Amino acid sequence: MNYAKQIDHFLRNKQNRREPDWTAPIEVPARVLAPMLRSIEQFRLGDGGGPASLIAFDAENFRGRTEEMRQIVDLWFAEEAEHARLLGCAVDRFGGEIIQSHWSFTAFCLCRRVFGVRFELQVLTLTELVSTAYYRMLRNHSPDGPLAAMCELILRDEAGHVAFQRDRIADSGSPLPGLRGWLWRIQFLLCGYAAGTMLWVNHAPCLKAIGGTRAEFYREITRQITRFMRSLRGEEKPKGAPALWAKRIGQRLPTP
Repeated sequence: MNYAKQIDHFLRNKQNRREPDWTAPIEVPARVLAPMLRSIEQFRLGDGGGPASLIAFDAENFRGRTEEMRQIVDLWFAEEAEHARLLGCAVDRFGGEIIQSHWSFTAFCLCRRVFGVRFELQVLTLTELVSTAYYRMLRNHSPDGPLAAMCELILRDEAGHVAFQRDRIADSGSPLPGLRGWLWRIQFLLCGYAAGTMLWVNHAPCLKAIGGTRAEFYREITRQITRFMRSLRGEEKPKGAPALWAKRIGQRLPTP
């Protein structure tokens, strides 16, 4: 991995960040504001509002491999904490409350701790990908200018996080060629859809209230995951497959 490149990116990304105008007038209909606010409150907890660090029992095996990696991990989680700050500003703007716990977040952290840093890193990679889908939909359908500006800032960060995860996985030698490589891709895709479905179950009322659809959400999830997997080996885009997968999954899921 090019440590210097990653560190330089994180340091440069701190610059030229225009704060959303949180004092701008609010013109969000009440029927949209309520589910949107609940979603933002919960997302703040998951996106940097909890422990802003690797928390697996063996996390030091990864974080401490070099001083450069330790710095990269610290810079990565500093951006996650910044996301929590931005989301907290949005919560304050709409008159919400800063929540400290949620069942899904508790389960998320427990899995990260118990199953080791390798599993935790995959979970966090998939979280970055499905969060990108959420923020893209929230930005594209946002009824509020400052909220859309916040999403733009976070998406800028997420692009760097995804690039770091891509380089990390490629540097580790995964996915392997042959059958083991295909098995890795299958499990990664299935885990990605599981993470996306958890997000949809919790945040569908918000995304639907602002004009998003389940089909749109799964198209975006599929796009993010398949593009990430292709980028690991420079693979070509499979014609028509992502849209078909998203359509089938969206049709089979119950409506929240």
